[in-house]
Amino acid sequence: MLTYTYGSPRLPSKMSTSNELTLLTISMSILDGSNYLVWESQMNAWLRSKGLWQITAGNEKKFPQVPNMESTTIKQANMKARMEWDNKDNQVYGSIILHVNLSVAVLAASSATEMAAWVALRAAFRQTSPSAIFAEFKNAISQKISTANPTLDIMVMNENFQCLTAASVPIPDIVQAMILLNAMPKEYDGIAQCPSHFHNCHRLWNCNPTGAIKVL
Repeated sequence: MLTYTYGSPRLPSKMSTSNELTLLTISMSILDGSNYLVWESQMNAWLRSKGLWQITAGNEKKFPQVPNMESTTIKQANMKARMEWDNKDNQVYGSIILHVNLSVAVLAASSATEMAAWVALRAAFRQTSPSAIFAEFKNAISQKISTANPTLDIMVMNENFQCLTAASVPIPDIVQAMILLNAMPKEYDGIAQCPSHFHNCHRLWNCNPTGAIKVL
Protein backbone atom coordinates (compact mmCIF):
# COMPACT_ATOMS: atom_id res chain seq x y z
CA MET A 1 0.00 0.00 0.00
CA LEU A 2 1.44 3.36 -1.01
CA THR A 3 1.37 6.20 1.47
CA TYR A 4 3.24 9.47 1.83
CA THR A 5 5.65 10.00 4.69
CA TYR A 6 5.66 13.19 6.77
CA GLY A 7 8.21 15.72 5.63
CA SER A 8 9.19 13.86 2.47
CA PRO A 9 7.37 15.26 -0.58
CA ARG A 10 6.41 12.82 -3.30
CA LEU A 11 8.23 9.91 -1.68
CA PRO A 12 5.90 7.03 -0.75
CA SER A 13 6.71 4.29 1.73
CA LYS A 14 4.96 1.10 2.73
CA MET A 15 3.00 0.98 5.97
CA SER A 16 -0.21 -0.49 7.33
CA THR A 17 -2.92 1.94 8.29
CA SER A 18 -6.66 2.10 8.77
CA ASN A 19 -8.83 2.58 5.71
CA GLU A 20 -9.49 6.20 6.72
CA LEU A 21 -5.83 7.15 7.06
CA THR A 22 -5.02 5.29 3.86
CA LEU A 23 -7.60 7.33 1.96
CA LEU A 24 -5.92 10.52 3.16
CA THR A 25 -2.31 9.51 2.69
CA ILE A 26 -2.57 7.79 -0.66
CA SER A 27 -4.22 10.77 -2.31
CA MET A 28 -2.58 13.66 -0.47
CA SER A 29 0.57 15.41 -1.61
CA ILE A 30 3.14 16.73 0.85
CA LEU A 31 3.23 20.52 0.54
CA ASP A 32 6.74 21.75 -0.22
CA GLY A 33 5.72 25.20 -1.47
CA SER A 34 6.01 24.49 -5.19
CA ASN A 35 2.91 22.26 -5.34
CA TYR A 36 0.51 24.42 -3.35
CA LEU A 37 -2.33 24.51 -5.90
CA VAL A 38 -2.79 20.76 -6.13
CA TRP A 39 -2.22 20.36 -2.36
CA GLU A 40 -4.88 22.96 -1.59
CA SER A 41 -7.39 21.19 -3.82
CA GLN A 42 -6.69 17.82 -2.21
CA MET A 43 -6.77 19.15 1.35
CA ASN A 44 -9.95 21.09 0.66
CA ALA A 45 -11.68 17.91 -0.56
CA TRP A 46 -10.45 15.93 2.43
CA LEU A 47 -11.63 18.51 4.98
CA ARG A 48 -15.03 18.71 3.31
CA SER A 49 -15.39 14.93 3.35
CA LYS A 50 -14.76 14.91 7.12
CA GLY A 51 -17.12 17.80 7.91
CA LEU A 52 -14.23 20.10 8.90
CA TRP A 53 -14.29 22.66 6.12
CA GLN A 54 -16.64 25.14 7.83
CA ILE A 55 -14.10 25.64 10.61
CA THR A 56 -11.30 26.11 8.10
CA ALA A 57 -13.37 28.62 6.12
CA GLY A 58 -14.16 30.55 9.29
CA ASN A 59 -17.90 29.89 9.07
CA GLU A 60 -18.13 27.75 12.19
CA LYS A 61 -17.10 29.94 15.11
CA LYS A 62 -16.14 28.84 18.57
CA PHE A 63 -18.84 29.47 21.15
CA PRO A 64 -17.93 32.26 23.58
CA GLN A 65 -17.54 31.23 27.17
CA VAL A 66 -20.71 31.84 29.19
CA PRO A 67 -20.59 33.98 32.36
CA ASN A 68 -20.13 32.25 35.70
CA MET A 69 -23.59 33.39 36.76
CA GLU A 70 -25.19 30.90 34.36
CA SER A 71 -26.51 27.59 35.66
CA THR A 72 -24.29 24.54 35.92
CA THR A 73 -26.19 22.83 33.09
CA ILE A 74 -25.65 25.74 30.72
CA LYS A 75 -21.99 26.02 31.64
CA GLN A 76 -21.45 22.29 31.09
CA ALA A 77 -23.16 22.41 27.71
CA ASN A 78 -21.09 25.43 26.76
CA MET A 79 -17.87 23.71 27.85
CA LYS A 80 -18.78 20.62 25.82
CA ALA A 81 -19.52 22.69 22.69
CA ARG A 82 -16.25 24.60 23.04
CA MET A 83 -14.31 21.37 23.53
CA GLU A 84 -15.92 19.84 20.42
CA TRP A 85 -14.89 22.90 18.42
CA ASP A 86 -11.34 22.65 19.79
CA ASN A 87 -11.20 18.97 18.80
CA LYS A 88 -12.30 19.78 15.24
CA ASP A 89 -9.78 22.60 15.05
CA ASN A 90 -7.07 20.21 16.23
CA GLN A 91 -8.11 17.66 13.59
CA VAL A 92 -7.71 20.19 10.82
CA TYR A 93 -4.45 21.51 12.24
CA GLY A 94 -3.06 17.98 12.52
CA SER A 95 -4.09 17.13 8.96
CA ILE A 96 -2.30 20.22 7.68
CA ILE A 97 0.90 19.72 9.69
CA LEU A 98 1.15 16.04 8.71
CA HIS A 99 0.99 16.93 5.03
CA VAL A 100 3.56 19.70 4.75
CA ASN A 101 7.33 19.41 4.83
CA LEU A 102 9.40 20.65 7.76
CA SER A 103 10.10 24.14 6.46
CA VAL A 104 6.43 24.75 5.64
CA ALA A 105 5.41 23.28 9.01
CA VAL A 106 7.33 26.07 10.75
CA LEU A 107 5.17 28.64 8.98
CA ALA A 108 1.94 26.80 9.79
CA ALA A 109 2.93 26.16 13.40
CA SER A 110 3.40 29.87 14.05
CA SER A 111 -0.36 30.40 13.60
CA ALA A 112 -2.69 30.43 16.60
CA THR A 113 -5.47 28.42 14.93
CA GLU A 114 -5.78 26.13 11.96
CA MET A 115 -7.76 28.79 10.09
CA ALA A 116 -4.86 31.19 10.57
CA ALA A 117 -2.47 28.46 9.39
CA TRP A 118 -4.56 27.88 6.26
CA VAL A 119 -4.62 31.61 5.50
CA ALA A 120 -0.87 31.89 6.09
CA LEU A 121 -0.09 29.03 3.71
CA ARG A 122 -2.44 30.43 1.08
CA ALA A 123 -0.85 33.85 1.30
CA ALA A 124 2.66 32.40 1.05
CA PHE A 125 2.17 29.92 -1.79
CA ARG A 126 -1.09 30.59 -3.68
CA GLN A 127 0.51 32.58 -6.48
CA THR A 128 2.17 30.43 -9.13
CA SER A 129 4.86 32.09 -11.21
CA PRO A 130 5.44 31.27 -14.90
CA SER A 131 8.79 29.77 -13.96
CA ALA A 132 7.14 27.40 -11.46
CA ILE A 133 4.56 26.34 -14.05
CA PHE A 134 7.31 25.68 -16.59
CA ALA A 135 9.26 23.69 -13.98
CA GLU A 136 6.26 21.38 -13.48
CA PHE A 137 5.92 20.93 -17.25
CA LYS A 138 9.63 20.24 -17.66
CA ASN A 139 9.56 17.72 -14.82
CA ALA A 140 6.61 15.94 -16.42
CA ILE A 141 8.14 15.57 -19.87
CA SER A 142 11.58 14.74 -18.46
CA GLN A 143 10.31 11.98 -16.17
CA LYS A 144 11.53 8.48 -16.98
CA ILE A 145 9.60 5.42 -15.88
CA SER A 146 11.84 2.80 -14.31
CA THR A 147 11.26 -0.94 -14.32
CA ALA A 148 12.14 -1.11 -10.61
CA ASN A 149 9.37 1.17 -9.32
CA PRO A 150 7.14 2.30 -12.20
CA THR A 151 4.14 3.10 -9.98
CA LEU A 152 6.08 5.73 -8.03
CA ASP A 153 7.37 7.33 -11.23
CA ILE A 154 3.86 7.44 -12.71
CA MET A 155 2.48 9.03 -9.54
CA VAL A 156 5.17 11.72 -9.67
CA MET A 157 4.39 12.44 -13.33
CA ASN A 158 0.67 12.60 -12.57
CA GLU A 159 1.29 15.10 -9.77
CA ASN A 160 3.15 17.33 -12.25
CA PHE A 161 0.10 17.25 -14.52
CA GLN A 162 -2.22 17.98 -11.58
CA CYS A 163 -0.16 21.04 -10.69
CA LEU A 164 -0.39 22.27 -14.28
CA THR A 165 -4.16 21.77 -14.27
CA ALA A 166 -4.49 23.61 -10.95
CA ALA A 167 -2.49 26.48 -12.47
CA SER A 168 -4.96 26.66 -15.39
CA VAL A 169 -2.49 25.09 -17.83
CA PRO A 170 -4.08 21.66 -18.38
CA ILE A 171 -2.40 19.10 -20.62
CA PRO A 172 -4.96 17.07 -22.65
CA ASP A 173 -5.36 13.49 -21.43
CA ILE A 174 -4.29 12.00 -24.75
CA VAL A 175 -1.09 14.06 -24.64
CA GLN A 176 -0.46 12.94 -21.06
CA ALA A 177 -0.81 9.32 -22.19
CA MET A 178 1.67 9.89 -25.03
CA ILE A 179 4.16 11.53 -22.64
CA LEU A 180 3.75 8.55 -20.32
CA LEU A 181 4.41 6.06 -23.12
CA ASN A 182 7.42 8.06 -24.28
CA ALA A 183 8.83 7.88 -20.75
CA MET A 184 8.59 4.08 -20.61
CA PRO A 185 11.69 1.86 -21.04
CA LYS A 186 12.51 0.72 -24.58
CA GLU A 187 11.05 -2.75 -24.01
CA TYR A 188 7.60 -1.13 -23.95
CA ASP A 189 7.96 0.66 -27.30
CA GLY A 190 5.55 -1.79 -28.93
CA ILE A 191 2.64 -0.53 -26.84
CA ALA A 192 2.38 2.71 -28.80
CA GLN A 193 2.17 0.69 -32.03
CA CYS A 194 -0.79 -1.35 -30.76
CA PRO A 195 -4.05 0.67 -30.92
CA SER A 196 -5.85 -1.42 -28.29
CA HIS A 197 -3.00 -1.15 -25.78
CA PHE A 198 -2.64 2.58 -26.40
CA HIS A 199 -6.39 3.08 -25.94
CA ASN A 200 -6.34 1.14 -22.66
CA CYS A 201 -3.34 3.09 -21.42
CA HIS A 202 -5.04 6.39 -22.25
CA ARG A 203 -8.30 5.30 -20.60
CA LEU A 204 -6.60 4.06 -17.44
CA TRP A 205 -4.40 7.16 -17.22
CA ASN A 206 -7.50 9.33 -17.43
CA CYS A 207 -9.29 7.39 -14.68
CA ASN A 208 -6.43 6.18 -12.52
CA PRO A 209 -2.80 6.97 -13.43
CA THR A 210 -1.37 4.23 -11.22
CA GLY A 211 -3.59 1.73 -13.02
CA ALA A 212 -2.01 2.59 -16.35
CA ILE A 213 0.96 0.42 -15.45
CA LYS A 214 -1.30 -2.67 -15.52
CA VAL A 215 -1.46 -2.56 -19.31
CA LEU A 216 2.22 -1.82 -19.83
